[in-house]
Amino acid sequence: MLDKRLKWAFFLLALVFAGLPIGGIILDVLRPSQIEVEESSGKTVVDPSIITTAQKEDMVRIPPGLFLRGYNEGGFDEKPERQIMLDAYWIDRFEVTYGNYLAFVSATGHRKPISRYVKHFEKLSAPMQPAVYVSWDDADEYCRYRGARLPTEAEWEKAARGPNGFLWPWGNEDKQGWANTGNADPVEFTAPVGRFSQDRSPFGVYDMDGNAMEWVADWYQEDSYQDAQPNPTGPATGFYRVIRGASWGTIGHETRLTIRLKMIPDFRDTTIGFRCAKSATKGAFPEPPKPS
Repeated sequence: MLDKRLKWAFFLLALVFAGLPIGGIILDVLRPSQIEVEESSGKTVVDPSIITTAQKEDMVRIPPGLFLRGYNEGGFDEKPERQIMLDAYWIDRFEVTYGNYLAFVSATGHRKPISRYVKHFEKLSAPMQPAVYVSWDDADEYCRYRGARLPTEAEWEKAARGPNGFLWPWGNEDKQGWANTGNADPVEFTAPVGRFSQDRSPFGVYDMDGNAMEWVADWYQEDSYQDAQPNPTGPATGFYRVIRGASWGTIGHETRLTIRLKMIPDFRDTTIGFRCAKSATKGAFPEPPKPS
């Protein structure tokens, strides 16, 4: 009789533990979200305070000329180190913010960058934090919506390294805590864009070394730096897209600006964001005044 009771007790205990995950999922679904609500039409209603506090998009003009691309002491895909010619272009001063991305979502019906089901959602979704958990196609659609595009890999590298070809935005030595990376700094995940004032390139572009890694326009090719043609755009097709820069989770010397990363275009992660660029064609933005 005792054995039978023990068997039933273990059986009931197993049922309770098996039901805990299911119960948690049911409670999470039933619990109302504090970020958004769903109308009967199925359209997402975004909290208007998120949109109104989003940062105004601002772009920096990068002048035409040569820049140092690559690093001979780096990996095979960072070689050779050489001067490359680029035309003038514009690039976002800051990474695209979560607030601005939600405004795009509200206007177009595009899918949201992250949701409450993403781990640490509440720590990644403030209006002034970079929009992460976006695929390459999401980033491309957003930039097109703005009448812009993703920067080429060469444009990204020039904007980050400046005219002197620095390995970090501030120089050729890493400085702990000067960018939001996995090395020692006061921020656990992404920070509001521009918070790390030292992570500012000589051209005035912020967060190139940390906060979020960034999608760029190019398809990845390991030996693409062998091409020394002006205004390179990478191979015409490929399997992976290029990601540049470090994130809040990157550690060690892997934070240097010459590191090249690759990923399938539909991948999304809380470490990957983006910024937009524009060619400096006449009429796109006002040209700076010419010296008299």
